[in-house]
Amino acid sequence: MPSLDFITGKALFEKNWVPSFSSTTASDGLGPFYNARSCNQCHPDGGRGSREQSLVLHVNDPVYGQQLQKYAMAGLQREAEVSFVFADVNNAGKPSAPTIEVNNLSRGVMTNAALSARIAPSLQGLGLLARIPDDLILAMADAADSNGDGVSGRVNMISDNAGVGSIGRFGWKAGQVSLRDQLARALSLDLGLGNPVFPSAAGDCTSVQVDCLNAPHGNSSHHDNLETNNQVLDLLLSYVSGLPAPSKTSQGASQESAGAALFQQSGCAGCHVPSLESGDFRLSAYTDLLLHDMGPGLADNLSEGSALGSEWRTPPLWGLGSLQRQLLHDGRATTIEEAVWWHDGEGAAARDHYGNLSQQQRNDLNAFLNGL
Repeated sequence: MPSLDFITGKALFEKNWVPSFSSTTASDGLGPFYNARSCNQCHPDGGRGSREQSLVLHVNDPVYGQQLQKYAMAGLQREAEVSFVFADVNNAGKPSAPTIEVNNLSRGVMTNAALSARIAPSLQGLGLLARIPDDLILAMADAADSNGDGVSGRVNMISDNAGVGSIGRFGWKAGQVSLRDQLARALSLDLGLGNPVFPSAAGDCTSVQVDCLNAPHGNSSHHDNLETNNQVLDLLLSYVSGLPAPSKTSQGASQESAGAALFQQSGCAGCHVPSLESGDFRLSAYTDLLLHDMGPGLADNLSEGSALGSEWRTPPLWGLGSLQRQLLHDGRATTIEEAVWWHDGEGAAARDHYGNLSQQQRNDLNAFLNGL
């Protein structure tokens, strides 16, 4: 039976926040700019949202901040109109990257023209990823590709204010060290809610956006002069960290066995490590939580910590079969095949091996992946 903290955290996760000033002082503080009104909007039931629900645009611009925000509280002009156009696949079976359309920028052109569309990932099992020992992640890193297998995963070391580095493991580029930091960042960046980790009530607003900085805020005494205090953050953490890993789906024993063997033979396991084990710890998430260079086709030209534009953290493959067919960091791929075709850089050899499989072998491998 779920704990009371888990249940209360779920209610906060699903709660719609409102802008200040409001008669519901326990629920105000949204914005002034924001992309969602609740955590559940982008992560329905703790899962993964669709492109329509949760795709946001990261920019890292000195005027517009880290994201372009689609909505604004009354009296403010939203930052921009953002839309994404996904083209049909070409004759090679490979879809085009989404065309990002940005119109009506409220404060002129951006200084940093790099744009990165990001889809909200599933939160299921993240509490288990938080338990992976640091030394296990470090042991898998091979930045110099010393074994010559073409895979050179490396850790994204994130430095705190004192310059102390810690292993990043959450987010598309492993830019957050802890699940608590990841949740706090989402509260600030997506909902504009100040919290103990990111205390600004203006959320993603920059020093240039004076109207945003001067807008009403939801800081209150019952939230320790914040919009969301430690108790709120801890309850959200209880809910998210308590979400179980996705359940496996049976695809037939013989086909799963054949697919598992092909997964190893194709080199997929070089990054999507099937099982992480250290002492009594064992987890089958099909990830190494390391950064890998995936080539120019997936590059977004935005750095995060030490992660470069073409580097991405290996996403866990568990629950792949239950995801809507909008895969990769921006949801551009609508099938497993399309997602594989986009692999380049360190994933090129595995992609080519996959392309050389017979149709039956590919079906077996896809069935295995859909069952994870």
